[in-house]
Amino acid sequence: MFARRVLFCFLVFCCVFIVPGSAQVVTLPSCAKTCLTTAYANSGCDPLAELSCLCDNKAQLSKINDCASTSCTVRDTFTTINATSTACGAPIRDRSGSYGRVNLAFFLLSVLAIGGRFATNLTSRGLQPLDDTNMAVILLINIVLFAVTFKMSFTGLGQDMWKVPFDQITTTLLYFWISEVAYFAVIGLVRISFLLFYLKIFPKRNLRNAIWGFTSLIFLSMITFSLAAVFVCSPVNYAWLKWDGLHKGKCVNNNALAFSHAAWGILTDFVTLALPITQIWNLHLATKKKIGVLLMFSVGSFVTVVSIVRLRALVHFAKTSNITWDYLEASLWSVIEVYVGIVCACMPSLRLGLQRLFPKFLGSSLDAASKPTGTGGTQGNTLNPGSIAVQTSFRISHSRKPQTNEHGSFVQLVEIDGDAKSMDTGGRREGDD
Repeated sequence: MFARRVLFCFLVFCCVFIVPGSAQVVTLPSCAKTCLTTAYANSGCDPLAELSCLCDNKAQLSKINDCASTSCTVRDTFTTINATSTACGAPIRDRSGSYGRVNLAFFLLSVLAIGGRFATNLTSRGLQPLDDTNMAVILLINIVLFAVTFKMSFTGLGQDMWKVPFDQITTTLLYFWISEVAYFAVIGLVRISFLLFYLKIFPKRNLRNAIWGFTSLIFLSMITFSLAAVFVCSPVNYAWLKWDGLHKGKCVNNNALAFSHAAWGILTDFVTLALPITQIWNLHLATKKKIGVLLMFSVGSFVTVVSIVRLRALVHFAKTSNITWDYLEASLWSVIEVYVGIVCACMPSLRLGLQRLFPKFLGSSLDAASKPTGTGGTQGNTLNPGSIAVQTSFRISHSRKPQTNEHGSFVQLVEIDGDAKSMDTGGRREGDD
């Protein structure tokens, strides 16, 4: 069955890309010679001596497909396809270079984001055990994920399977198996990182309990999917050895595993984005300001967008027989999803660090509104004698003191009321905290 599907892929490839080549003799496996001889028995052409007749007559290839699917092994099938495609002048397709460059660029961006996050935390409020330990684990798994996916660009990923040496096909599938396990683990920890950030912002006990419960659910699902990826085949090494049909074993439906994880990931992304909405909307801010704060929190939606785009790649991934060629898109969007998620999770700390480096451009500002009271007029900003100006401002403050009998570090939206002098004093007091 696998050989039949591979031959079908080759037929499509031939009909689109192959142009007649010069007459030449090509060495083929014995099963392929038999199939060619049978298919061209009444054509008056010997394809083994004159391959131009093979290249010009695409209809005959369908007969070879039926024959080879029952007569040839997968390895012989690939040898046949490689020989005939080369003889017929088919172009050599290779996307490994672009894959490697994109992978490297996004990986470096994610590492820089993590480095900036740690640098900011060390120089401001100090490292936080739970949140920063989680990010350290993310960094380690991210390095493993990059190492194996980048290596795949040198072992055949992005090339037609029949152009890749057999041992490199096995190596590529081994690396792909490792990358799938690493992906399930690291993307779960990235989602947990967003929730740990929420715990530093919202002190309400009910919401915090909900966040902790959701965090536990994501952690358990991460363990479940990671273990499922490890033991997707029995024995385990059958996951990267089964392609040639020479080994015995069995596998669960890997496509079902990939789609179920993608659906679960998109669902958890939407829930994570929805959690802060009610809290932010209840703040005593103008609607325009509320929308601005919501947009700041919705930066994680970029991860959701990438996850949805990745679904299209998974659809192609599920139907392929040309593994090393078609796995590239699924692998690329998976690593991009991880890298973008890491950058988004680090953005709050990065913004704080940039504010310290460029206070004139990115420094926090007070959103203040003066309300004149007293016996004077109310037009414009003019105050009559005896009037009092009450100024209400909002700022984001950080406190390392325990709140509501819970230990931790909170970042809260604080409402500050009073005159300019009291606000200035309060501002200095918060900055010293």
